[in-house]
Amino acid sequence: MNPFYAEYIATAKTLAAGRGLNWDLVCDDLGKVSSATRWNLTELMGMLPPPTVWLGQVGVDPTAFVKLNKIRQRMGQEPVVAGPLPQAWRDLYQAVIVHQLLVRRTKPVSARQIAAGIRRLAPAAWDTPPWAVTPEQVQQAYNAVLQSAESGKLALDFATTVRNVLDGQKLADTPALSRFCTPYANEEAKTAQQQAEAIRKRQNAHGGRQSLRRELAERKSSSKLPDERAFWELIRIVFTETPRTFSDAIRFAAFKVQIIMGFRIGEAALLPLDWKRWREYLDADGRSAGERGGFSKSLMIRHFAEKQEEDERADVLSFYENTQHVPPMFEDVLVQTLDHIEKISAPLRERLRLQAEAGRVFPEYPEDGLVPASEMYVRMTGNAVFSDVDLPPELIGRYRESYDPELLEEIRQLQVPGRPKGMPKYWYRGHLKAVAIRNASGVPIKGLVAWQDAYVRVGDVERHMVDVLGTKLSDTTPTTITDGTKLYPHDLMFIMPVRNLIEGRNDGILDTTMYSAIGRIDSGSLNNAISGKGSGDSLFERYGQTEEDRALRLTSHSLRHLQNTELFRLGVADTIITKKFNRRSVQQSHVYDHRSLAEDLADIDLPPEAEERLGDKALQVFKLISANKARGPVVEEFRRVQLEYGDEAAFDYLNAEADGLHVTPYGLCMNSFTSDPCPKHLECFNGCLHLARTNVISEQENLQRMRDRFAKVIITLEALPEDRRNIGWANQLTHARVRYENIVTALGTAPGMQVFPDGTDLSVTAEQKAGTTIIDTMKRLRDLDD
Repeated sequence: MNPFYAEYIATAKTLAAGRGLNWDLVCDDLGKVSSATRWNLTELMGMLPPPTVWLGQVGVDPTAFVKLNKIRQRMGQEPVVAGPLPQAWRDLYQAVIVHQLLVRRTKPVSARQIAAGIRRLAPAAWDTPPWAVTPEQVQQAYNAVLQSAESGKLALDFATTVRNVLDGQKLADTPALSRFCTPYANEEAKTAQQQAEAIRKRQNAHGGRQSLRRELAERKSSSKLPDERAFWELIRIVFTETPRTFSDAIRFAAFKVQIIMGFRIGEAALLPLDWKRWREYLDADGRSAGERGGFSKSLMIRHFAEKQEEDERADVLSFYENTQHVPPMFEDVLVQTLDHIEKISAPLRERLRLQAEAGRVFPEYPEDGLVPASEMYVRMTGNAVFSDVDLPPELIGRYRESYDPELLEEIRQLQVPGRPKGMPKYWYRGHLKAVAIRNASGVPIKGLVAWQDAYVRVGDVERHMVDVLGTKLSDTTPTTITDGTKLYPHDLMFIMPVRNLIEGRNDGILDTTMYSAIGRIDSGSLNNAISGKGSGDSLFERYGQTEEDRALRLTSHSLRHLQNTELFRLGVADTIITKKFNRRSVQQSHVYDHRSLAEDLADIDLPPEAEERLGDKALQVFKLISANKARGPVVEEFRRVQLEYGDEAAFDYLNAEADGLHVTPYGLCMNSFTSDPCPKHLECFNGCLHLARTNVISEQENLQRMRDRFAKVIITLEALPEDRRNIGWANQLTHARVRYENIVTALGTAPGMQVFPDGTDLSVTAEQKAGTTIIDTMKRLRDLDD
């Protein structure tokens, strides 16, 4: 056994035992772990559900298993029978989760995603233990994952697991196994690999060649920004549409917070109820700053920042409390929105608080209390419509406009005289075996039931829900703030009905004053609401006005990229942007900067004298120089003139020379061609000192094509037999090699840098160049004056 593997497993077992986890999980023939031994990863990390993430499966991963057996069959190998992983692989799978959670402090969803690669690799090895896994087995498992999903994301994740776990921890005897995560030679594998590579490039689009812009107006890594039409459609929906359900009203408010504040979606979902912080401003005399022309007060929003070093404690993750200023133009809309949510969710919040304190489902009643079956039906299902009485459309419209809890009492009273609707079917659908229907005296009813006079005992229903309807229980488990304070779900702003099936059926009405299953909104459901990846309709599908609108999709994180970019575009300092977005370093903010080159230049502050003295083209050149995006003799001489003779002389020089701002297929040329054209036009890649690189993609592509052409010429010339070589052959070969080397140099030059700083000025001869600079002229004039 590999000693690193043995140590890795032993460490994980020690950590698991310290948390009271049972390492020897009990599972069935397919690897499903029993409810008594499975690990609650959310609880392990001290996080609030939903979602509750379990380690509940130690069998093969079904995603790639079918494809793996097809590959094995094609290769003449025996198929693998689905079942629990062999013990050594199971130990590794559990150890990866423990290390990710308790050592690296990864969140449960991410930890399980990383560990899933072990369940996908194990079937390809099976009887071979992890430390002896072979390159062929890694490649086979990789191809099974690669070809089992339309997206290449799973393949990238698999390769990451092999690289970081097996290679990074030295668990396998064969080093660098991740290099064998390569596709087979068949077309299906190659096509799937292309998809994976496309995703990789999109994920890493901010740096490198993939981030280069084809035009000045093209934004870098624009794929990370929201689609413009989808963005404005989301704005229209959440700010102008009337939500059709109570749950949509909560979602609208959460997206308003994210759009206004630029929060991560998890930060918006975890907004505390006690969010409002006003700051008063006084002058030196103690008078309100508003009386002196300033601001008297400003609004700050209390929230829990994610991805902070301070959110880690010795045992679990905790919420890091922070505050952020609200832009004054959004103060009113934010206060109105959140005050409204606090009002309409008050009944749910109070019931959730009582449930957390009492540890019961219906704390408002004693366990031996009798409750009308119709009322208990509403409390269990949330359905506000329990009789056949037709409700006035005007009343339903008023409720949809406000979701005022007081209107639910009016809706309830109108239905009392009617006959039961839906309720008898609900009770007969299996619940009668556990919950006896009783009369007003508490005696069980045998035979036909008069539902208007039927009752149930509270304790019977509570036990039935705990034993059978576990998914309809409220989330009452607290988590911890970094200062040690307990935070309960009812302390959060955005709480919602759990397992709310009523609103999903033709926009039914949910009785928030009686429904018993309550929890907080989670970031996953919010993402699904606009990405369309969930089981229900997206907000675009529900509220879009046209077919095109209903087909729109958006990722919540793109909204954060957009706001970050706009703040950069408006000239906000990167330090302020970093603090606003709860980041650890300024560099992280620049990763989210997707401005175009034109926006970069437009944002540069110029001295007034420059704007007065410089023409349009000279002003553009001056911006390039100020942004450190241009190099060359003109730039160097401009700086020399500026240093020795001052700004005015430098601006005059730039006005005279800036007509030479030329965009060539191979880079930017800063030379002046006012009097004569360049004798080496479009040969600047051959060592001209005026050539500077930009980040335009077509320029890179042109240079690559030229490099390949000269490479072919060199190969052709070198392949000629010696008896056919002459002086002309040698000259041609030298000519091709020099240009090839120069082009390679250009390709390796960073955008904004001069390609050949020590090169030759190909635009003029040496005789023409000697003694003709503005500095030379000024020195001669100064010598004459002396």
